[in-house]
Formats: sequence, C-alpha cells, structure tokens
Amino acid sequence: MKRLLFALCVLTLISGFSSVGIADEDTEHHLPHNHIALIVGHAEEEQADGHHEDGKLWGIDYVRQFHEHWAWGLTFEQEGFGDSDQSRQGIFAVPVSYFVNDRWRVFAAAGIEFHGRGDPDKALLRIGTGYEFALGKHFTISPEAQIDFIAGGTKVYVLALAVGYGF
Repeated sequence: MKRLLFALCVLTLISGFSSVGIADEDTEHHLPHNHIALIVGHAEEEQADGHHEDGKLWGIDYVRQFHEHWAWGLTFEQEGFGDSDQSRQGIFAVPVSYFVNDRWRVFAAAGIEFHGRGDPDKALLRIGTGYEFALGKHFTISPEAQIDFIAGGTKVYVLALAVGYGF
C-alpha cells in the first residue's frame, strides 16, 4: 500500500510538471468553479505501536476552485459503513488544492479524526493526489491516493474513487 501511494505521488509530480499537457486545449475555466463528489474507498490505519486496522469508507467532498490552479474545500468521510468496531469513525477536513493541470491535483488538508469507543478526537494532516476524468460536461470520476498523519504517530493510507458533479 505504501509503495502504491508513493508511486502515485511520484507519477503526479512527473506528469504534472512535464511540458506535455494532458487536458484538451478547448477547456475553458469559468471561475469560481464548484465541484461536489461522493467518495468510496479503502483505508489502512497503521498506529505508532504497530497495530493495524483497515476498512471501507464513504464520504462527500466539496471543492471551490477560485483560481486556475488553486481551490479550497470541505471533506467529510465516514469509515466502516457504520461498523462500530473500528476506532476511527471518520474525518472532517478543509483541503487546499493545487491543480497542476486540468486533470491532476495535489492537496493538503487540516482536520479532525473522530473516534468511537470513548477515544479522544485527534488532529490530522492529509496529503494526497487525484486524477480527474471528465464524463461529459459536468460529471467526473477521480481515483485518489491520500495519507493522513494523525496526532500521536498514526498514519492512515487511503485509496478512493470520487464521482462528482461540477457546476
């Protein structure tokens, strides 16, 4: 999982900073641009003491692009599809995204990880990347890879698929 996330991040940097553009030349940006997406994926948690947990996740992501390359947003994810046995129940984060081109984006987010079973909520820092495929004029599908760094030394590796609508 770690190798896959690392490879996706390296691929993003290489393709994003290359001189060859991936996006169509006819694409026009009308800013601000809003995008809302439903997210499904898989998360693997690696705690500082070596304990591992994994589970499915779902969520919603809102992004408001205010510049050709920059955007901010809100993300909410719930883990386990209601499975109360997991300690990590979900997150709320505020990402800042940099659009390398019309398809690739890299992002960082500050947020809160929510816990069940009486465990305290913890601060998190998320970094990630995604590639957006256009499906017509408004719809998109985007595979994403993310790493959450949780206060106390826990890391959570996330692979997700976002299906969105731009307006």
